[in-house]
Amino acid sequence: MPGGGASKGILIAVVCLLLLGTACSSKCEKKKFIRAHQAAMAVERAIVARMGYQEFGAVLQSMSNEVKALEITVRSEEERSLLRDYENLLAMYREGRLLEKYRIEFARYGFVPRGLIYVGQDVEPIAIKYRIPMEPHVYEPTGQAWKSIPEDSINIVWGNARSQLKIIDNILNY
Repeated sequence: MPGGGASKGILIAVVCLLLLGTACSSKCEKKKFIRAHQAAMAVERAIVARMGYQEFGAVLQSMSNEVKALEITVRSEEERSLLRDYENLLAMYREGRLLEKYRIEFARYGFVPRGLIYVGQDVEPIAIKYRIPMEPHVYEPTGQAWKSIPEDSINIVWGNARSQLKIIDNILNY
């Protein structure tokens, strides 16, 4: 199963952050994070609704703006830690969107079979990060080597993002 090791790592991170989450209750002004959380929930709803690439980009940009706005308002170490959690979540959403971009763009070329995502230089670090196995290929007419990952690898990224959002929910006691 792709991402099995990543799942174990996420589980460990979830447990650690759940334990740390209780610290935010005393030194963390949760109301500062309401808009960022609403934006994150909008991104999650867009994923579930399978929103189009462009529309999803707009929702993701809204979250990015909210997370960026938090940078000037956080004061305590607990708030900085929670901001980092949101930044990590935003990074995961961007990684999933990049996989979606490659899935869409390379589908129109004949050399990438249906159900696969071309692994370009932008995608390879994502595949490594989430331990998604890459499959080597050779484009017969030119002998050019290339790699792919399964199309459903996007779900691994979305699943990790969902776990990160649950961590944040627990920290904020939502």
